[in-house]
Amino acid sequence: MEELIIASIFSFLFTLIGTKYLKEYLERKKIFDIPNRRSSHTKPIPKGGGWIIVLCIIVVKFFSEGGFSLPSFAMYLSIIGLAILSWIDDIKNVRVITRLLFQFLIIFLLFFSITGAGFAIYTNFFVTLLFVWFINIFNFMDGIDGITPSVTITLILGVLVIRSLELYPTNWIFEFGIIFSCLAFLFWNWHPAKIFLGDVGSISLGFACGTLLLTPIIYGKWEVISLIMYYVLDTSLTLINRFMAGKKVWQAHSEHYYQKAVRSGMSHSQVVSLIITLQALIIATCYFIENPYLVVFLAFLESAGLIIYFSSKYKKST
Repeated sequence: MEELIIASIFSFLFTLIGTKYLKEYLERKKIFDIPNRRSSHTKPIPKGGGWIIVLCIIVVKFFSEGGFSLPSFAMYLSIIGLAILSWIDDIKNVRVITRLLFQFLIIFLLFFSITGAGFAIYTNFFVTLLFVWFINIFNFMDGIDGITPSVTITLILGVLVIRSLELYPTNWIFEFGIIFSCLAFLFWNWHPAKIFLGDVGSISLGFACGTLLLTPIIYGKWEVISLIMYYVLDTSLTLINRFMAGKKVWQAHSEHYYQKAVRSGMSHSQVVSLIITLQALIIATCYFIENPYLVVFLAFLESAGLIIYFSSKYKKST
């Protein structure tokens, strides 16, 4: 318990103070997210704040394992590799196909180094594809102030709740380290945001959350996917709508339902608060209902309900 408290306090203070100095550095170097017609903000905001969270993830990962191991070293390299790739994309806009190929290679090599030849290549390939898809969903959904740190916190809390229902081995240091890092970052990222995560932050948090989702799935608690139901539905429906309209699905846009809710007149804070409430409802569903099929179905209905609400608000405003 003492180590958990120390890791939580360290993560909070490290992120809270570190983000201040990183923000000042990014402003001096003029590394800004410049508003355009797709943006949900109206003035240049420093981007790349996710570097602080990346550093925090690495430190608490090392602390949680009590030392060095080969799998953890592979994990560190993967996080750093994804962060550097995402940072280059933040600065220079890497081509989509190039970014996806490097993401796939980094994650595939991670799983192969952990599982070795005893794990079927096609299984590693399939899991890697899911991971690449997942981290990019996290990136797609990082479109308004405070959304990614907030969802990360609720997702990890949901994983811990599901783990608590069974005695899965964990010391929770890594999980609480990320939670308190995101809480501190929200001080700077809550609306009106003073700094953005950037791809370096959203991709890295997506990767960390993806690894945490794996343990319950491995133990057969696959209903944990309910925790990402809103992200999956919002992204999937948006991409389908863009495809049906003849638009390029891989291009940046602002057509997600939560973004439409903001354009309808709702504030960033109101939209994020509703998503947090949805996540809390899904966590309660996971806790009180034992049937995994029913849990996933109810999470689908709950998420669809919020999307319908956002859509109705947008239609009324246009």
